[in-house]
Amino acid sequence: MSTMLDLDPVDRYGLPETELLYRSRAELETAREELRTARDGAYEQMQRINDSARGRPLTAPQQTDFAAAERRCKQAGRLVEAVERALATKALDRSEVIVATGGPGDARAFLVGSPDAYAEGRALTSSQTCAGFVRAQGMVQPGDDELSVERYLRGLVTGDWHNAAAEQRAMSEGTASAGGYLVPTILAAQIIDLARNMTRVIQAGASIVAMPNQTLDTAKWAGDPSSAWHTENAAITPSDATLGKVTLKAKALAALTVVSRELVEDAPNVGQELARAFAASFAVKVDKAALYGSGTDPEPRGVKNTSGTTLQSMGTDGAVLTNYDPFINAVGALADSNEGANGGIVVAPRTERNAAKLKDTTNQPMMKPQMLNELPFLATNQVPINLTQGTNNDASDAFIADWSQLMLGVRTQLVIEPLRERYADNGQLGFVSWWRGDIAVARAAAFAVIVGIR
Repeated sequence: MSTMLDLDPVDRYGLPETELLYRSRAELETAREELRTARDGAYEQMQRINDSARGRPLTAPQQTDFAAAERRCKQAGRLVEAVERALATKALDRSEVIVATGGPGDARAFLVGSPDAYAEGRALTSSQTCAGFVRAQGMVQPGDDELSVERYLRGLVTGDWHNAAAEQRAMSEGTASAGGYLVPTILAAQIIDLARNMTRVIQAGASIVAMPNQTLDTAKWAGDPSSAWHTENAAITPSDATLGKVTLKAKALAALTVVSRELVEDAPNVGQELARAFAASFAVKVDKAALYGSGTDPEPRGVKNTSGTTLQSMGTDGAVLTNYDPFINAVGALADSNEGANGGIVVAPRTERNAAKLKDTTNQPMMKPQMLNELPFLATNQVPINLTQGTNNDASDAFIADWSQLMLGVRTQLVIEPLRERYADNGQLGFVSWWRGDIAVARAAAFAVIVGIR
């Protein structure tokens, strides 16, 4: 069976750019050098073909070889740029120099108070990662930083631990009593970061709060301070802001992934594909719970079922979109509560399509109002299109919010349990992955839901 090491560098690293983020810095630096060599080699081949023509037009075979070398040069060049962007993103993750706590005697403590410092109970910024948090908290074992998600999962599935001795040792040390495997913290955090890139509510701006413990309290503003003009020598009436808290309590989220034995045996990037499958499964479940969670254990409470969320109806029986007014009204409803919309509008794919097909009286595409220009549609099939509105059962919702007021607590522990016998008669392998986290709305007034979109 071939492995990733047997592949040409352009094929080996030709994967979605977001997946480069869960590779270690050492792997990315190796990839950059290999791809630069491939790019430069292709360019030199193009020069040799031109030189061999000695000023004459290229023959048909020469044109074919030149075109192939040119394609390879461009492909390798694009991948070099993607790897360099991934390295730059990791450079923003300053977990090596930022500590979660510190004192006057700590030479690095001045960074702790900065907005980009990792700290327990503080939401991650857009430039921070769960992997960075576990490093800053000292949760990564010595040597684990160079572990590879791809090598770990490939070995777990195929038993091929070639060039993966460290991953094999980590797998053996993390055997759980129930038969599953506790994924090393740094690798679990990288898979969670990959899921983060696929989750619509996080793309919209939901706040990620890493949870080193099962329960975590984090502060929120429950009420804004007020002001008044002051008369000289008169008493000043206290008008402090109300400070409350959000309690995040880790709940279990399980995902079942089934793959064919042929895929396991034939795909050189099976570890990469499994990481994507686990992350994608977590992403859709988090989206669904964040939007529609019932709040009945073990399910978190989502935006629509949170008391105080603004529900804006399209009418008794719902209605088809004919203009952008419902979205403008929802943004206005947030403004009436002294809240603002940002990040995007989370909708069903059908709603996104219908909004894109809106036309004016001259049958020209309807321009999106300026008020909505900074709010892209973020489509997910976790927003259903079969909700009941009056006498109809084909309705859907649209979510508009200050998404930073949606908090996603993330426990950086992940257990993977192979189900080798359950699907054997179908020629398949199953994997149950267990992850824990929670979801909470910090300020319900920051959320509006348009209901009854048909």
